[in-house]
Amino acid sequence: MTIIPLPRSIAVTFTGAFAFGLYFATLLVCLRWLLIADDGWRLKPKIRWNILFITFLIFACNVVYLSMTVRGVVEKAQHFITVGPGVPYNGGPQWESIVSCTMANSNVLLADMVLIYRVWVIYERQYVFIIFPLFFWLAGFVCTVLQIYLQIAHLSNPNIGPYAWATVEMSFGPGIVLLPFWISTVLLNAYSSMMLIRRIYQAAEETKHSGSVKHLHLAIRIVAESGLLYFSITFAHLLVWFGKEEFAVSMISVLNAPIIGVAFNWFLIRFEKSKAEAAAREANVPDMSAMQFTRSTNARQDKTTIDTSSTDTALVFIAPEAEKLAAQEKEKSLA
Repeated sequence: MTIIPLPRSIAVTFTGAFAFGLYFATLLVCLRWLLIADDGWRLKPKIRWNILFITFLIFACNVVYLSMTVRGVVEKAQHFITVGPGVPYNGGPQWESIVSCTMANSNVLLADMVLIYRVWVIYERQYVFIIFPLFFWLAGFVCTVLQIYLQIAHLSNPNIGPYAWATVEMSFGPGIVLLPFWISTVLLNAYSSMMLIRRIYQAAEETKHSGSVKHLHLAIRIVAESGLLYFSITFAHLLVWFGKEEFAVSMISVLNAPIIGVAFNWFLIRFEKSKAEAAAREANVPDMSAMQFTRSTNARQDKTTIDTSSTDTALVFIAPEAEKLAAQEKEKSLA
């Protein structure tokens, strides 16, 4: 295993800690929208525990990954203080690398699983639309299992598996296995985000003459924002394995986990906020219509939203009649 110099290790750890701080800030805001009602500091009457559970699992993966990074740089610093810079540092326990890689992969698999679920829900729970991303998710899971096996086997036999002949970066884990893992997650993310945007865009086209279209355009922006952030870091992590620069691998790796967490939280924050704003309008405007995404038989029908109680991709829209009534009430109040 190649050991990067101590100053670079400190720079990597500082960058990772800073990124984790940004992620933790978004986590706190995300928990506020998931747990706290908008009419006072009290718990929501209906909490989506599955999303909350996965949110905390992603947080746990980030905490463990950062802990392993900090532990490694502290051990390296202690070595140079006690022994001196003249004696080479051979690295910490091998299990640290195994835990770090496993946590990083688990973080991705959890986020991808939720992304697949969103596609499944928005396409009316039809499995045909998630065959492609589900295949890549299973491929990523298999790659994670192989990664754990190769790293454990490498402890007793340094020439095990592809370590002796691989042409990609192998210093920070079995790159020959992690490479297809990142390929699968990049393709999964691109496909799922595209399918979500496609379905919402279709709904916007069907309701383009009503006030609901602006909320659908907002949904497209939310999906695009989180999807682009997620895609950018995973694609960068994919590319870095083709190089031989250990510092680049370390820097991208330490940024990967918290940025994926930020993208995950950002999606939830934006959608929960849009739901709260819609609920506030509902309290002031009668005849609110909470509709569900369904295959429309008439392009002019306004049956194009998601069930607000079952998924985090929920939006509530005001029916055109309610909007007209609200405008009339506003005119009366100003008269």
